[in-house]
Amino acid sequence: MFINATQLTQNRAPSDASSVAFQVAIKQQKEFEEALKSSQDRREAEAAAERAQAEAQREAARAKVLSSSDPSAANLDSRPRGNASEAAQNGDTRGASVDLEI
Repeated sequence: MFINATQLTQNRAPSDASSVAFQVAIKQQKEFEEALKSSQDRREAEAAAERAQAEAQREAARAKVLSSSDPSAANLDSRPRGNASEAAQNGDTRGASVDLEI
């Protein structure tokens, strides 16, 4: 009785041109979103690689400075980096103000 009934449902064409236009627009939107996502992922990966490379270069430069024979350059990283009260306690008082009563 229902011969080739599945064929009719599978090959059914859109009823009008506006339906086709909507289907094409939806397909193009999905393709655009996929391309945008992949390009954003690629940019993020490139940025992460650049940050890692810059950090490696900083570490290499720091190691080079520490291994150099100049003792004042080697002390740059070992100086305290706290607030003014910590710096004053550690003897690093440049730039600090002191009130004196005479």
